[in-house]
Amino acid sequence: MVAVLTPFIVPNAISLQKKVNFGDGFILRAIERQVGRFAELELFSPRVPLSPQDFDRLKSHRYVILAGANQLKDDFAPIAKMKSDTLRDSSLVFIPFGIGLHGEVGFNEGFSDNTREILSIIHERIEYSSWRCGITKGILDSTIPKISNQTLMTCCPVVMDRPLLEGSAFTRNLSTIAVTITDRGEFWDREVPMLREVAKLFPDKRRVLVFHQDFDPPAAFEAIKDRLHLPLSGPNVGTSRAVRRLARQLGYEILIADDVDRLLLFYDKVDLHVGSRLHAHLHMLSQNKWSFLIKVDDRSPGIAQALGFDLIDAEKLQLHLDADFEPIRTSAQNLYSVMRRFLKSIPARV
Repeated sequence: MVAVLTPFIVPNAISLQKKVNFGDGFILRAIERQVGRFAELELFSPRVPLSPQDFDRLKSHRYVILAGANQLKDDFAPIAKMKSDTLRDSSLVFIPFGIGLHGEVGFNEGFSDNTREILSIIHERIEYSSWRCGITKGILDSTIPKISNQTLMTCCPVVMDRPLLEGSAFTRNLSTIAVTITDRGEFWDREVPMLREVAKLFPDKRRVLVFHQDFDPPAAFEAIKDRLHLPLSGPNVGTSRAVRRLARQLGYEILIADDVDRLLLFYDKVDLHVGSRLHAHLHMLSQNKWSFLIKVDDRSPGIAQALGFDLIDAEKLQLHLDADFEPIRTSAQNLYSVMRRFLKSIPARV
């Protein structure tokens, strides 16, 4: 039996503080594409400490995949607040799969003693681990040199799919355009210029503003109020509500994700993605489709370096529209050979 710890699972106890990120769901589905689907009882969340019953259930599995996202930070642990002694005393085998550095300011200043010991124990029990960019691997290898021969830079599993790896030319149709934003913190000045630029360049195309996280759920009749131009009850700028109104004024449809598989089906119908959601970008590339990414924090430069794409200026999209995407395919194919090496090291699911 095999289990997976995935940040896509947000327990009810923290649902007010943490919102489901459907990019984490893309990662889970991409891992399942490589190793097989997980049953619901095999899914665990690393976001909160496990109850004694759940911890015992986790320990009953032959090994546990740590589904990648941005978990590698100074106090990293496979499960929230886990101590190295707990891991040492157990027989748990954790296999990191596509994990990347946290990337926000203040989270990658140097590993704690507990984190260094946990990472050492993890690698005592496995052949290889998978990390999503060279920057992440560099942090690991410089901090814990003894594991450097086991840490493989495989890139993110989301980008590894047959259309990209086996395709012949990137699709450049332009029927539906998806724009993604990361509407947390001080996002307005970073994200809004992109909405305006896409609307200016493609005024006659179907444009959809896609929210991968629902930080500010819309009230009833919001769309009707916007069509009637009724005054906002809160600020006119700087909020998710305000950006939804602006998007409607610019001619966008609004899609707030509520199911990972429905969201993936939506992207099947998208021809171009522009935005700041890394895993929307990687998924579109994986499907041999046109996509451009803007930087939010230090999570994206390592991926951009690994795959050989440029992070764009939101107001200068037009300068990138003739970009050659074929080097991305070549990079992905080369990285997939490393991914296969990692996959071969994972024990069979029995």
